[in-house]
Amino acid sequence: MAGPVARGRAYALTVEGASPQEDSLAGRLRLLRNGLGLSQEQLARQLNVSFATVNRWESGHSRASARALAAVAELETAAADGPLTGRTAGPPEAVALRRTWLPAAQSSFVGRERELAELNSMLGRGRLITLTGPGGAGKTRLAIEMAKRWEAEGRGDVLFVPLETVRHPRSVLSAMATMLHLPDQRDVPLLSSLARALASETAPSLVVLDGAEHHQAHVAQVAEHLLRTVPELRVVLTARIVIGVAGEVCWAVPPLDCPPVAAGAADIASCDAVRLFLARVADRQPGLSAADVAPHAVGELCRRLGGLPLAIELIAGWVGTLSIQEILRQHATLVDYDPAGRRRLTDVLAASYDLLEPAQQRALRTLSVFAGTFNLADARAVLGPRAADAVRGLVDASWLVVLRGTEQNRFSMVAAIRMFALARLEAEEEAAEVRGLHARHFARLAADSERGLVGAEASEWTHRMEAAVDDVHAALHWAADTDVELGRATSAALWRWWLVSGRLAIGRSWLDRFLADAAPAGSGENTGASEATGSALSAAALLAAESGDYAEAIERARRAMAIFESLGLADRTAHAATVLGSAQRYLGDQAGARQSWQKALDLRAGAGDRWKEAAALNNLALLEDDNGNFERARELLERALLIKRQIGEARPIAIGLANLAGVLIRGGQWQSAAGALREAARLGAGQPHIMGTVLSNQGHLAGKQRQWKQAVTFFEAAVAAYQIGGHRHDMLEAMTGLGTACHYLGRDEVALEHLRAAEALADEAGAPQRLAEVRAAIAEITEAPAPPGALTARQEEVLGLLADGLTNKQIAARLYLSPGTVERHLATIYAKLGLTGRVEATRYAIDHALTTRGRML
Repeated sequence: MAGPVARGRAYALTVEGASPQEDSLAGRLRLLRNGLGLSQEQLARQLNVSFATVNRWESGHSRASARALAAVAELETAAADGPLTGRTAGPPEAVALRRTWLPAAQSSFVGRERELAELNSMLGRGRLITLTGPGGAGKTRLAIEMAKRWEAEGRGDVLFVPLETVRHPRSVLSAMATMLHLPDQRDVPLLSSLARALASETAPSLVVLDGAEHHQAHVAQVAEHLLRTVPELRVVLTARIVIGVAGEVCWAVPPLDCPPVAAGAADIASCDAVRLFLARVADRQPGLSAADVAPHAVGELCRRLGGLPLAIELIAGWVGTLSIQEILRQHATLVDYDPAGRRRLTDVLAASYDLLEPAQQRALRTLSVFAGTFNLADARAVLGPRAADAVRGLVDASWLVVLRGTEQNRFSMVAAIRMFALARLEAEEEAAEVRGLHARHFARLAADSERGLVGAEASEWTHRMEAAVDDVHAALHWAADTDVELGRATSAALWRWWLVSGRLAIGRSWLDRFLADAAPAGSGENTGASEATGSALSAAALLAAESGDYAEAIERARRAMAIFESLGLADRTAHAATVLGSAQRYLGDQAGARQSWQKALDLRAGAGDRWKEAAALNNLALLEDDNGNFERARELLERALLIKRQIGEARPIAIGLANLAGVLIRGGQWQSAAGALREAARLGAGQPHIMGTVLSNQGHLAGKQRQWKQAVTFFEAAVAAYQIGGHRHDMLEAMTGLGTACHYLGRDEVALEHLRAAEALADEAGAPQRLAEVRAAIAEITEAPAPPGALTARQEEVLGLLADGLTNKQIAARLYLSPGTVERHLATIYAKLGLTGRVEATRYAIDHALTTRGRML
């Protein structure tokens, strides 16, 4: 029989001697598991059977029922036909059935089967559940496991949003929008945008807001709105308090089951608290088995800890250093643990904290300054040269969690531990010094990222910055309160990170904050401003231009240029001139853009900076392309690309190839364009802006070859990439291409929907050239055709001017269009009338009195 297909590859499942119904069920299951990257336990959840059942099927010890075979077949079909929206892992055939936002577990989940069953039932009856309990009760882990089972049962995707690191109540919505890749929309409330996104058919059906007590009132408002406007949505909150949302069902997370005093060894081993303790002991001491630990002593310890998961996990870390009896004897405070107390977790942590050496206590307090995960270099920045010893000691004492990686390990603290340690830090005089060291370390990281994100190690820098996001923001908060000049320099250096990661709105917000007291335009104070202020203005101008705020971009770029010129900083002046030229081009001021970009090129060439000279050549080529001077554009781009290849950095090469491909497409050199796009896609993988350009050009190339279905696919992917990156101006071109492609497929209603959206966006952004192109595309669909042929009035105008002998560039100037738009009109005319080129088109226009001389007035 034919097996499932993944990523266009088919594979067969046949075993000799298999029955027609089963056809080697064992082989099918193994192939299905390998293809989806699932364990037997995970596959069992997908099929709604037990782990033992799947194990028996795969070992050939049991035959499946007809119902089970149908479930397997259904899962095979889902793997074959489902959208590849999740990450792939393992062999090429591996696919993820659904997208997931759930955090990866750092350790195994133990017990809680009764609780999970009860919660599952409650979710079937109600729409809002709040898991309550003190810190360390296991709320988060239980919610994640519940969400995993929700997904495994095919009830939909789950959006998991951790709120502990969200500093401002309004950032709750931003965190959710970021995870869903929702772009900023002017004049559209983020809550409304989020509700519409969650109401779509492909949206998550369950939202988990973890740590809701951090922003109680705002979470309540968000939850109430979403539940009211998205009827099918379910919401789960975890909190230390009742949130107070209408319809909220509060469910107190109970302690883990502990064995009674008189329980036997078998009953002790079966209790969830003991199972968790032994599992964590096995994680730290793989050679240690349950037989090596006195069961009654473990039972007593779990009872004294009240079955609190975090306390159990912390104490399990001491096994191997101390015996169970020693732990019982030396930690008197644990004996007095009160499950009903609100501060007992702090007592548990304090008891362990007191066992640390003074140097370890100081190291723990210092490392609590990290808002996210950190590596050894980060730790060294705040701890000094002995950081490795300190980190090792805290790892051994279970105060730090190790996140193992292929190149380097990272470290983190359990949230409750970090809060405990951070409170200790704030009570010490060292707090101010530690926060300063932390902020300046991440300021240096930000400065290095400006170059690193375009270098040979751009991919590594992307991962590094992603891991450091929370700490970078913490550093900026510190600078805003303590050192504004450092904040300006840091926020300015982050422009490239905010650009490539699609965090344009966040970047602009920080830059606005640090520029709030900068000299306003026309004040005459720019000449006394610092380099940091000029850099922040230049960065703000760039992000404004990429966001479609061209007037603001021009104003800030000019202020930045004035500052840099007064300071004699040629390189910075060239950068600001480049940003200014981009905004001018977007607004249709080609003369201004040419002047700005020529100035940048002259400064780059004068300084001998080959890499930046290539970028300047690339920009001038864009202007030539806009004017239909394809040969000149190609010449400039190839000169720039030669320089980039000599330097050998992937990202600039990818940008150069993508731009060159666009010119080659418009110049009719399709095969060369296809080759350039393949290389650009390989070099620019994972970078939204580059991939958006590549995909958009692939759409144009498919359209040139009249492969409209492929064009639609490419343009849709391009729009999505630009949305992720927040690049509104470039997204307009992809949206226009998508609408045009849908039109040629005969889907005019869908085409107009895309084009009307593009028109509104272009009008809002103040991009006249893009607006003209969009409206020309709309006119092709909406204007009534005029005989002969099926030409629109605009197409007749273009054809008549062509017959009068005007070039594409001259026609564009006469009709206030871009040369590219004129070219697209001519391609449509040739296709509709079955013409091969200008000569036949001219003859046709003369024969049908479509020239301006032959047309009746």
